[in-house]
Amino acid sequence: MTKDAIIGRQGGQPAGHGAGGGGRRRKPVPAAPLDSRVHCYSGRTLRRPGVLVLLICALLPWLAGAGNASASGAADGQVEPLRLEAATAGASLAGHFARLVDPERKLDFADVLKADAAGRLEPRADFRGVGQTRDIHWYRFDLLRPPGAPAEWILEMGEAYIDHLDLFVPKPSPSGRPPEGAEGYRLVRLGDFVPFSQRPLKTRLHALALTLPEGRPVSLYLRVDSVSAIRLSARIWTPAAYIAHQGADLLFQGLFLGVLGILALGYVALGLLLRDGALLAYTGYVATVFVYYLFANGTAAVLLPDLPGWAFNLAVGASGFLGFSAALVMWVHILDLRTHAPLLGRCYRGLALLVLLAVPTTVTPLYALTNPAVTLSALAVVVIALALTARLAWLTPGDLSLRFYLASTLVSLSGLTVAQLMLRGVLPADFAIADPYQVASMLAVLVLGVGLALRIGRLQAERLRAREESAFATKRAEEQRTFVAMLSHEFRAPLANIDSAAQMIALSGAVAVPSALNRLERIRVTTRKMAELVDLFLSADALDQGALALKPEPVRLGQLMEEALGGLEEPEEESRLAVAVDAPDLPLRVDAPFLGVAIGNLAQNALRYSPPESPVRVTAGEDGEGWVVVRVADRGRGMSAEEVGQIGSIYFRAASSRGTKGAGLGLYMTQKIVAAHGGTLTVESVRGEGSVFTIRLPPTAGTNGFGSPGPAGNKSG
Repeated sequence: MTKDAIIGRQGGQPAGHGAGGGGRRRKPVPAAPLDSRVHCYSGRTLRRPGVLVLLICALLPWLAGAGNASASGAADGQVEPLRLEAATAGASLAGHFARLVDPERKLDFADVLKADAAGRLEPRADFRGVGQTRDIHWYRFDLLRPPGAPAEWILEMGEAYIDHLDLFVPKPSPSGRPPEGAEGYRLVRLGDFVPFSQRPLKTRLHALALTLPEGRPVSLYLRVDSVSAIRLSARIWTPAAYIAHQGADLLFQGLFLGVLGILALGYVALGLLLRDGALLAYTGYVATVFVYYLFANGTAAVLLPDLPGWAFNLAVGASGFLGFSAALVMWVHILDLRTHAPLLGRCYRGLALLVLLAVPTTVTPLYALTNPAVTLSALAVVVIALALTARLAWLTPGDLSLRFYLASTLVSLSGLTVAQLMLRGVLPADFAIADPYQVASMLAVLVLGVGLALRIGRLQAERLRAREESAFATKRAEEQRTFVAMLSHEFRAPLANIDSAAQMIALSGAVAVPSALNRLERIRVTTRKMAELVDLFLSADALDQGALALKPEPVRLGQLMEEALGGLEEPEEESRLAVAVDAPDLPLRVDAPFLGVAIGNLAQNALRYSPPESPVRVTAGEDGEGWVVVRVADRGRGMSAEEVGQIGSIYFRAASSRGTKGAGLGLYMTQKIVAAHGGTLTVESVRGEGSVFTIRLPPTAGTNGFGSPGPAGNKSG
């Protein structure tokens, strides 16, 4: 689906096309003097080698042989002049010209006249492209105006995208005698390197207005030199017929560029609206096709008069490279290579970047190297894209967009194949009325646009379905949370009754047996733990939903630590805690109950998951930047780096916690509470050596806490 392999203007070494010395010899047709008025006109052409270049070149030896056989000169070795009758409106010069190839680039016009006199110009039956070559090609066109035919004619020569077309026409002679030698001709320079203001007729095509003498044959000589591929054709028109031809041609070009322009503008707006990468890449590709043909078919010469020739080279070459990059990105998206072929997707993106970096080479000698490399890459990309698209279309018959992608690529390659066969001389240069690849490009863009439209519709439907499923899941989750909250709330009353009953039994004195009293105390402890677990579930859910607002209040750091650690229920464990508060009078503004829960959770975990005889150190103070820092260090079993990365995940418990009771909510709640205060919770742990948990609170919770509003009302995320 690349546009002519997305390659622009061609450079390179001589292609080795042989000179026309093998044609039959003839006497040159005497040239009569004529008046000349010049006009620049060109047909439509394809200047970039296509992705099928290698395949085409492989067939060239056989096909070119057949083509050359059909392109040989007239049977008697003579070139019959084109007779311009009174009824002739327009006619091709195919079969009425001869050619000489100068691979050494040394012949001047005088040498060509001598070669013509010696019969070295080869008669040709039709025009055929010669592909990429640095050879100089000389043509002689033979015209004859019989009596009664009009004298005014316009010679049209293509293609538009040829660097230099130097036309030699006989100078007017009062005696009416044929010109003698090179001095009898005047040079008219045409080609896209000629400033537009210097072209005799200001239109986009290479053309020459002629006044032909009556009844005398006229010979015109043309020198063609171009770094791009050469595909020359020539026709002659009456002025009226030429105007009609120009009108139809301009209509076609206008429709072509107009459709591309409208597509580019429409799709770029839609792509930005939907934020769809494939659509934006497709828009970029369409834009490069637009720019390429704007410059390649000569339209830009009219719109941007006197633009230098190198700028045309840059515009066409760069648009080819940029188009290839856009096509690569587009295929990554529309084939979803990130999912179906991740490695291929990375290769496509990397190749797109390399091609972008090669854009500056389009106006340097390096283009002779980068261009074939990009051409070969484009061939591989198209083959792979075709195979993947065909495979996906086969596996997902319900996705019609894939069929349009496949059809678009096949249409583009079909037009490219015909254009390359014409460009390389296998088919006549005027085999088709219009450039087959230009027509195929428009059809391919339209077909691909339909496929992308179907893709957009499918994606929109999937997004709508996903939103509906998400809304349904959210509703179900809310219902479950409500149910859990109601259930937890209902647990509190019976648990409180159980605890109260056990306490009353113990206080009544009715039970005096120590073992029974121990059982009553165990009942009370278990009941309290159940109540704490219910509160933990409710608080975790509230924090997770952002429904629990903090209530910051002034408190001293020492007071906060005392309240947080003084609630440990096992008296014998207090001796294991080594608490050090550097600045007990440090003022804070925090939600003391919640922050106390966070600090208490860390201390309880350290006591629970470390050996009974090992100490737990708790320090609190202020660092040099005004942050409040609370550290809890133990000498327990420690954790691996992977486990440390999961600290704070709901219900997560490290391997070191096996055999110890817990729900995996303590650290989750701690992290949520610290984050709600704008702080951070970090963990440093080494397996077998212990762990250090650090709470860091911002300065707004520190020394300025009493004088600032603090994070009041801040909801956790």
